[in-house]
Amino acid sequence: MGELILEQIINGIIAGSVYALVAAGMTMIFGVLRAINFAHGEYYMLGTFSAWYVISKLGVSYPVSIILGIVMTMAIAAVVGRLVMQHLVTAPFQSGVLATLGLSLILQNAIVLGFGGTYKMFPGGWLSPVFIGDISIAWQRIIILIVTIAMFVALELMVARTRMGRSIRAVSQNIECCAVNGIDVERVVLATFVLGTGLAAMSGVLTGPVNVTIYGGMGEAVTMKTFAVIVMGGMGNVRGTLLAGWILGIAESFVAGFIGLQYRDAVGFVILIAMLMFRPTGLFSLQSRF
Repeated sequence: MGELILEQIINGIIAGSVYALVAAGMTMIFGVLRAINFAHGEYYMLGTFSAWYVISKLGVSYPVSIILGIVMTMAIAAVVGRLVMQHLVTAPFQSGVLATLGLSLILQNAIVLGFGGTYKMFPGGWLSPVFIGDISIAWQRIIILIVTIAMFVALELMVARTRMGRSIRAVSQNIECCAVNGIDVERVVLATFVLGTGLAAMSGVLTGPVNVTIYGGMGEAVTMKTFAVIVMGGMGNVRGTLLAGWILGIAESFVAGFIGLQYRDAVGFVILIAMLMFRPTGLFSLQSRF
């Protein structure tokens, strides 16, 4: 029984790391735009499909596909950011919701039209097992956890010690004041958007071998779970997303292991409703944003 509980905790932390890595980008975008990016899961999907394409069609190795998948997704995000996201800086909240929902549909259908609507096998990955006692864990899962922790440390250092990081914090606190003081708000928004989508793409590329199959609508569930994570961690709070992601992942793992796999996806919605009812500011106060 003890090993089963430990296994569920480990699986939950790894799954939660995936959610946290995607949520980190989503919450940074919310911090500077004050808008939920409902197309964020589609960049997770784009990263996965980009890696799948270069492996399947161009014959590159999986490590190279990680870099290419992230770069290709960030390039698409740069175009979207220039054409759409920069114009949402001063737009009403409703405009951001409608615009990102529209982008979600466009990106989903672009993938379906380009590659078909059938499920596809993702090749590659480091799937050899590592044993912790009697528990077997694929190297791919361990790498996901290591990369997630490393990226959160890097984000913390970037936000605290670089000029761009200070600009992101400033814009997240007061856009009008930043514009008056000469900060290029639109440039900061574009850079944050591209960085955030790059984190989502990285998560998608790393989880491709674990998911095994990929399809055009795979980003929807990721978006909803990510939304639950950022509400739990505190809207716009990067630091809270890692712990919130782990909490959601562990909760899902225990529900799947002890109640039933069919109830796993409902956990995020239950937590989201509970947080909005009893702790709408999340686990961390708004004062700890960034």
